Amino acid sequence: MMTVLLRIWLVTALAFALAACGLWTRDTSEPPAPLPQFSAIGSPSTVWSRSIGVRGDRFLWQLKPGVTDDLVVAADASGRVTALDRGTGNPRWENRLREVRIASGVGVGDGVAVVGTLGGDAIALRLDGGGELWRTRLSSEVLAVSPVVDGIVVARTNDGRLHALDTASGTVQWTVLRTTPALSLRGAQIPQMLPGRVLAGFDNGRLLMLGAARGNPLWEATIAVPSGRSELERLIDADGYIPIFRGAAFATAYQGRLAAVALDTGELIWTREFSSYQGGDISPESETLVFTAADSHVWGLDPRTGGDLWQQTGLRLRGVTAPVVVGDQAIVGDYEGYLHWLSVSDGRLLARTRVGSGPIVTRPVLRDGVLYVASANGQVTAVRARVGND
Repeated sequence: MMTVLLRIWLVTALAFALAACGLWTRDTSEPPAPLPQFSAIGSPSTVWSRSIGVRGDRFLWQLKPGVTDDLVVAADASGRVTALDRGTGNPRWENRLREVRIASGVGVGDGVAVVGTLGGDAIALRLDGGGELWRTRLSSEVLAVSPVVDGIVVARTNDGRLHALDTASGTVQWTVLRTTPALSLRGAQIPQMLPGRVLAGFDNGRLLMLGAARGNPLWEATIAVPSGRSELERLIDADGYIPIFRGAAFATAYQGRLAAVALDTGELIWTREFSSYQGGDISPESETLVFTAADSHVWGLDPRTGGDLWQQTGLRLRGVTAPVVVGDQAIVGDYEGYLHWLSVSDGRLLARTRVGSGPIVTRPVLRDGVLYVASANGQVTAVRARVGND
């Protein structure tokens, strides 16, 4: 009960802080930065925009669209799952799941779309028509759902467990548990599916690599160690998106460190102090890491050493998402529904557009040069990923 009450208290405090940033060491009376002025290099192009549901609880709406070759599958907190045509945004099907509150998803692949609920259910729908395929009760609230790969979907639950489910039947194939602190940030890292492996971050600041078939631990790395006297000071959740480049995973923890970790062994290649709950992305062309810090500053870093290349402070406290890097541009969303384009080379702002009146709380999904963005007012928008002369 204490853990539940602490989580509820944390969520309420975050609501007043705007944008789920969890900035416990700052003066929470400081407002988010106003929209910065800059010279735009072009106008972002919206392909389509569609309302798919009612607004949900601000901190339960951690839902990402699932994108396939021809569909964008999105959900709202009230239980509505909608499939849209990827090219036009026109509805293909809708399933209103009864008596559920959707908290996570949408994971897609192998002909199914999977969502997780506050009540602890993982629910699979057929991509062809939207009919319910199976419903499996897990150990607690489902905070994150992985993409579906090779017949497996991995769900992360509130009690620190990973559950791998067979996507044909919903049968649990394996479960892995890591200790969860009494107090943690709202949300969880979406398990990342690699060939034959699963990469997952936990609320105790650890990164774990598992075999996808049996859930056997391959290695475990410590990204952060709790410090401080209070429970708030000791938050070290490893929740953000983890970019992978040249055999290394770049993982970060809140109030902790950013670390380059060898994919094969879990050895720490380098570490630096850094606080983030969103994570980052990388530009292979320019070999630049782009990470969103907990204060919504966006950083450009050297992947070889972790050294600073640039810092964009103009979006401070705007609840900025993890970036999506496309060539020499990085795109982030914010708490007012804006997308911002930044230069990967020096961090300067290049363009901006608003895709909805609600906050963008999850990293946009990139597919074939188009970003698919979900905002907390139930809007799903497709936007061309690049701006300027291309």
